[in-house]
Amino acid sequence: MARGTIAVRAVGLLASGLLAGLILLGSTGLWAAGGVGTGPEAGGQEAPSLTVGVPYLTNRTLAGSEANGVSYGAGRGTPRFGRCEVQFAPIPVVAELAASVPFYVPSETKRVRLDEQPDESAFWDDLVTTVAQTRTGALVLFIHGYSNELERACRMAAELQRALDGDAVVLLLSWPSSGRPLEYARDQAAVEWSVPWIAETLAALGRRLGPDKTHVLAHSLGSRGIIFALHWLAAGQVGAPAIAELVLLAPDFDAQAFAAHVPRLLPMVRAITVYASENDAPLKVSQQLHGLPRLGQGGELRTPIAGVETVDVTPAMRYQVLGHEYFYRHPLVLADLQRLLVSGARAGARPGLRAGEQEGLPYWEIRGTPPDRPAAGDRPRAQTP
Repeated sequence: MARGTIAVRAVGLLASGLLAGLILLGSTGLWAAGGVGTGPEAGGQEAPSLTVGVPYLTNRTLAGSEANGVSYGAGRGTPRFGRCEVQFAPIPVVAELAASVPFYVPSETKRVRLDEQPDESAFWDDLVTTVAQTRTGALVLFIHGYSNELERACRMAAELQRALDGDAVVLLLSWPSSGRPLEYARDQAAVEWSVPWIAETLAALGRRLGPDKTHVLAHSLGSRGIIFALHWLAAGQVGAPAIAELVLLAPDFDAQAFAAHVPRLLPMVRAITVYASENDAPLKVSQQLHGLPRLGQGGELRTPIAGVETVDVTPAMRYQVLGHEYFYRHPLVLADLQRLLVSGARAGARPGLRAGEQEGLPYWEIRGTPPDRPAAGDRPRAQTP
């Protein structure tokens, strides 16, 4: 075998191994702490817990159904509906320590239960009723990223729902990611296969709630799904806009390619916001694999685009190991995201952001360092205008 071929394969294996190691840290027990029950504190008292429910949509295959809930696999299935519940319980001693350090430390256990709703009409009716009871009357559709099993995505969605409290309803959309770090190409194919279904979901939300009350948060590789779904709707001549806020969180998408997509996306949305970071380790690996910068990279690789508000969170530092899930783990970023979703205020009007300019285009940076971490269960609250 030629030396050049061997070298190329070696680099590919090295990059794949690095990607696996980085994502594995973020998707396993290092901080997920899922499925662990609450335990007694000193004196035999149970730690106080909080249960947060999130409705979900998924096109995964059903893996099993038992008295304690259902489970899903990574196969491609038909759309299913249900509700996941995440029980948060502080970890004694660790919770006190976590509140005093300037970086992320897992301070809670998170137990997940999934219950399927067999009646699609009842699911939609309940969702519309619940959304109407919130302070803003809005829904936030959350699309997870690469290497996420449904249970892990439920934990993220529940964290967002806990932060938004009664301001809006979070709806989780889970496509069939394998949850295995080495299957990046498979996950990319799975999210692209899901595009028609994502587009149909957006259209259904528009009919039931109205585009002005539907926001979308797409994380990492999930950004591909929503970008292509909006194109799908545009091609079908669906009335514009299709949604209100489109927020891309650490998007794993070719930065130059996205700039070419923007003119066709803008008529479909009220506004587009991109959160990016130079400290995002998985996106650095993705850049190596693809050979080009990703849209979610900040700092020197930041890509301001006309018509898009770019928020660079690099000055807030990494805060957690991978720096890829800052949107719900970092207090400063979470607070800014809340303000955006609750008030609709543009970046120039939100406190905590500093304006900058790059090649004649504006962008914004998070200011300051992480504040003292709130106690478990107490998340920063955005102020409703």
